[in-house]
Amino acid sequence: MIFFCQSRTMCDKHVLLVGSSGRNVSCGIIEVCECISKVFVVFFLPLLSVLWISSLVAKMVVRVESVSTVVPAVPTPQPCTLWLCNFQIQVLAENYLKQVYYYPAALDHVSSFDSLVASLKDSLSRILVPYYPLAGRPRIGGLDRPILECNDRGIEFVVAFADASFGDWGDSMKQCSIEQELNPAQTAITDPENFPQLKVQVTKFRCGGIALGLVTTHTLLDGSSVFPFLKAWSELHRGFPPPNPPPSFDSSLLKARDPPCVTVPVRDFVAVTPAIAEEMGKAAQDFKPSYNVRAFHMNEQQLAELKHEIASGPFAYGSGPTSFEAVSGLVWKCITEARDFDDSVTNTYIYAVSTKVGRNRWQPPMPSEYCGTSSFTLCLPCAVGDLKNKHVSHAARLFHEDVRNVGQERIQSTIDWMEETLRKGHDIGLNVPPPSTGMGIYSVNLHSFPVYEFEFGWGRPAHFSMVLEPWYGNGVVVLLPTPQGGMRERRIVVMLLEEQMKRLLQSELFARFTTLDC
Repeated sequence: MIFFCQSRTMCDKHVLLVGSSGRNVSCGIIEVCECISKVFVVFFLPLLSVLWISSLVAKMVVRVESVSTVVPAVPTPQPCTLWLCNFQIQVLAENYLKQVYYYPAALDHVSSFDSLVASLKDSLSRILVPYYPLAGRPRIGGLDRPILECNDRGIEFVVAFADASFGDWGDSMKQCSIEQELNPAQTAITDPENFPQLKVQVTKFRCGGIALGLVTTHTLLDGSSVFPFLKAWSELHRGFPPPNPPPSFDSSLLKARDPPCVTVPVRDFVAVTPAIAEEMGKAAQDFKPSYNVRAFHMNEQQLAELKHEIASGPFAYGSGPTSFEAVSGLVWKCITEARDFDDSVTNTYIYAVSTKVGRNRWQPPMPSEYCGTSSFTLCLPCAVGDLKNKHVSHAARLFHEDVRNVGQERIQSTIDWMEETLRKGHDIGLNVPPPSTGMGIYSVNLHSFPVYEFEFGWGRPAHFSMVLEPWYGNGVVVLLPTPQGGMRERRIVVMLLEEQMKRLLQSELFARFTTLDC
């Protein structure tokens, strides 16, 4: 656009020359034509190319070839049930989460796509032996509290073909426009007692690349559990032995005290009565805005400069910010500015910390092999005016203090409060405004997880995406590592309303520490 404005100024100059004297008319016309030609080649021709590619990609179709069920290779002894902690019950009926891994040269390493599919099914069946609860189903009706029946009903396995090549999106799959179709279609969990805990889709592209799509629930597979599962599956697929020690599904370490005892006020959750749940459901159905998703890159130098900016700011603290505090503080401040709400209202940042890590966060410590929801969700509020008008170090400091205050008794009090709430017959929700208000930011922090290290024998994935959908609501941020820089860099994926995204793209502060990742 800048070049177009400069060229237009040049053309206006030539037009004036045309009228300046008769002898310059023919020369001026030639110059005008040359100018228009340059503008067309530099500006309009690339634009037309993008529109042509977009039109071509829009016609691409993912065709489902087959849907089957994969069960553990060795049947699970019956009867077998799994007790669920309150954190697991709270997320039991949430929507599926979708992610896609792109392997550009997968078929170069196998004899055929059919053999690749057969080997994936075989290794998946074998890894389900130690991960047997993934093949089970929840049971809710007629019980005092839900359980998971480890009944080997299996997981869904979809085989599909894409009428597309990886090269259709240039030299990267970052702009893949069909990622929504690279997972099993269903997102909403409409029948909790019959939904699989895991669905898998393998999609073959014309170029020989494949996309491995996963649809997961948070009941068993939060961030700290899904990636160890993928590591174990990919290693077993390559001939390595099953994980040792095997995964543990014992969530009794996160059980409520008897009797429950709430000693720390619960800030992050609220009780949801059936009437409120029905009202929220109707509001969600009526709220169907148009969202815009963009990705930004923060390289190692930009991250270091951001941390220095915060460490030297007016709200600096301790030995300086962690990378999480710095990046989250920047994101929170800049998105709040882009939303342009009144200074007096409250904006809430929703994020999670793990009970598996952190000094003195949980005792006895959660075993690293634990597979299940162990995340403690935090809903951090702040006045919009403070976020907009104060230095970015203020937002970073809020995260620092919030994380520091997450200890054993705060988590245990929340678990006990959940127990009391569930016994009253109420559901549990996050203490955040409805998505339609746009007053919350939902953050998924995956930057410390090895999302690019799952090797099935076809090389590492060239790209990973967490598929964002409208049900997430207005204001979603996913923090990821990058394939090249790993955990030293960040890929920041943001979903906002279109007008808010336009303002975020104009933010000088955000542009100072990030680059649009096209």
